[in-house]
Amino acid sequence: MKAPRPVSRPHLAPLRSHPETAAHAVVRRRPVDDGTEHRTLHLILGALLVVGGVVTGILLGGWLGVGVGAVVVLGGYYFLGLAFGGKHGWREVFQEFFNM
Repeated sequence: MKAPRPVSRPHLAPLRSHPETAAHAVVRRRPVDDGTEHRTLHLILGALLVVGGVVTGILLGGWLGVGVGAVVVLGGYYFLGLAFGGKHGWREVFQEFFNM
């Protein structure tokens, strides 16, 4: 079995020749915002709206309860979609809802 041949990476040559340049390149990076705070807020708000829509629908009763409950629950699904699917994840929820 042959020994692996060293791989040439000419695009990294400037960084290897000037270590201070590589150190500055690392320092200039911006921190990555994972959006955890927004996802948590969307998750809590979505769960509260879903539960609130079901409870409101049951308390109102009849067709009015079904209509109001469905609207509030869809609002909750919107925020749950944001929490789990990201910025455009809500489109999946509405696509599935209207495909039924």
